[in-house]
Amino acid sequence: MQGFATQAIVRAQATEPVQRIMLWRIFITALVLRWAYAILMFALMGDAGLESLDSTTYLFYAQEFAGQIGSHSLSGWQWLGPVGDTMPLSQWLFSLCVLAFGTSAALAYTLLQGLLDAGTCLLVYGTAGILDERYAAPAGIASAFNPTQIVLSGFVLTDTPFLFFSALFLFAAVHWLRAPSRHYAALLGLALGAAAMTRALAVPFAAVLLVFLLVALLIRRLLSISLIAQLIGAAAIFLLCIAPPLWRNVSQFGAWSLTPQSGIHLALWIAPLVKEAADGTPWARSYDEMQHRVDERYKTPTADPFEQSRRYREVAREELAALGIRAFAKAWLTGAAINLGSPAIILSPPIFQLPRTGFYATPGASPLDKVKNFLFHSDNSTYAWILLIGIAGVMALRLVQFIGLVALLRQGGHLSVLCLFGLWTAYVLSINGPVASPKYRLPIEPPLMVLAGAGLSMLLRRRPA
Repeated sequence: MQGFATQAIVRAQATEPVQRIMLWRIFITALVLRWAYAILMFALMGDAGLESLDSTTYLFYAQEFAGQIGSHSLSGWQWLGPVGDTMPLSQWLFSLCVLAFGTSAALAYTLLQGLLDAGTCLLVYGTAGILDERYAAPAGIASAFNPTQIVLSGFVLTDTPFLFFSALFLFAAVHWLRAPSRHYAALLGLALGAAAMTRALAVPFAAVLLVFLLVALLIRRLLSISLIAQLIGAAAIFLLCIAPPLWRNVSQFGAWSLTPQSGIHLALWIAPLVKEAADGTPWARSYDEMQHRVDERYKTPTADPFEQSRRYREVAREELAALGIRAFAKAWLTGAAINLGSPAIILSPPIFQLPRTGFYATPGASPLDKVKNFLFHSDNSTYAWILLIGIAGVMALRLVQFIGLVALLRQGGHLSVLCLFGLWTAYVLSINGPVASPKYRLPIEPPLMVLAGAGLSMLLRRRPA
């Protein structure tokens, strides 16, 4: 018995240098690909190659915030940044790049994102390795070459930092499920807190995740006082992270919410898209109608962003209540299908800016008819061919990931981790709902890349010699 243990230790020690080399290869490959893409976009188009509509807003507030830091005029809650679309950690990252690099802030931020996303690839490698060491390298390589990560890391947005912290809390949760410890519970709380301070999307899932971990222990009959205490500790760390912006909003506006975004999102995006699924009314027309209804009902403007959000939410709920559950289901299923199936290359500025009718402006009697018209009756053949080839590539990858899922199910012992992946995927798709873009699937790329690693490993082992 002692001989077997000694051999196991020797094998583990022998694999450590190999793992370190592989980690460095994945990191450097991922970093080079992301930096090369960002620099190419900048060389071709300048800052316009790195920015979307939201980027302009983020950089505007970052420049304003950096100016306040430079003039030493920030105090109290002002250090958390403005109340609005940007959570504090995102605001600090944007402002740091403005302070350090001035007019080159957009390029600097995308290069910083390249570093973070290369780190995400290492977290994917580590998460896959917890399930099976054979899956680690293929998963890390798949993540390094993942077009969705590469393209979105080249935009001045909050998505890539949020992806990094999402991958980190998934890594910590999988580790804790396999071998609970105080260290991984603390890492879980910190990662959830950092994710929430980047995008408020993480807040509801934090509660869901902690309950899931508790139930998983209960089902496996591993529940104990010490493990419950670890989860309570993770929850406490998470709450401490989000406490400053939450208390700022409570003390200034009386709002127990981290962000005032929900109302406008519900009224100007969700409701119009559900209505389009219900009766074919174009999104743009419903958008204008919803805005008009809010303006008509509330003629007096308000400086309180949470009150503004409440006004939009009230009008949106009235509209959604009249549309019915069938329209909801159709809109959500259509959005999920597009989010999972659309290629990220169409977001790349040189492709995105090709003249054409956009998806939301494409006519169609039903969501399926709208998708068919967008794919096969586009007014720009170049864009249509790029889109169709990209979809074929995404479908091939989904097949590999399905093979990986089957492999993990057959291998046994991974059910709790797969349920965790499924829970996160379902949560992200349900939160995004009918709002469709490759951008919105980015948070679920880590579990998808783990499945890709398992699938690639299976295919390589079954390849004829």
